[in-house]
Amino acid sequence: MSPKPRSLNFLALLLGGALVLSLVFNGFLLYSRPAVAGDFDDLQETEADLRMTQKLLAHCQADHQRQDSLLALRPPASAALPTAAVPSQ
Repeated sequence: MSPKPRSLNFLALLLGGALVLSLVFNGFLLYSRPAVAGDFDDLQETEADLRMTQKLLAHCQADHQRQDSLLALRPPASAALPTAAVPSQ
């Protein structure tokens, strides 16, 4: 009966050690990265560029929709321009 509690203690100790190593490694990864003040500014510039691009795209889509609707109002080209008949020989 003595091997069972000893193996459980070993497993608990191994699990605790893995947990401590994981916490230390995660802490190292979180705090080892240099703090850059420009990250927030870059993010704001990127967001502003994205919104400007979305606005320009919306304007282009509206212009194309308007052109498509104007083209749909025109009569077909064959009815608008009479063609000359080719004389038969």
